[in-house]
Amino acid sequence: MTRDDAIAIVCAEIDRATATWKGWPSDPVHAAGVVAEEGGELLKAAMDYTYTWGDKDHMLTEAVQTAAMAIRFVVAFQAGHYERRRDDLPEVAQ
Repeated sequence: MTRDDAIAIVCAEIDRATATWKGWPSDPVHAAGVVAEEGGELLKAAMDYTYTWGDKDHMLTEAVQTAAMAIRFVVAFQAGHYERRRDDLPEVAQ
């Protein structure tokens, strides 16, 4: 698989995920949580493959999903979705 092939697979996953889940968290904590959750599934798939003869292709699936969610995070970040004002801080942080 070439880099361009990998990017095409990730882009297809972004399109699929966006069609399935229209919304994206408006705050960085929950958005990062989506990325971290996918990363956790990738780690579990890698551990399953390494230690219990799990499915090798499942690692690729989870890696693609992790990359897709990371790109969704970056796109939202670059679009300014995570901008906040001082008065947006939780009271405990002020």
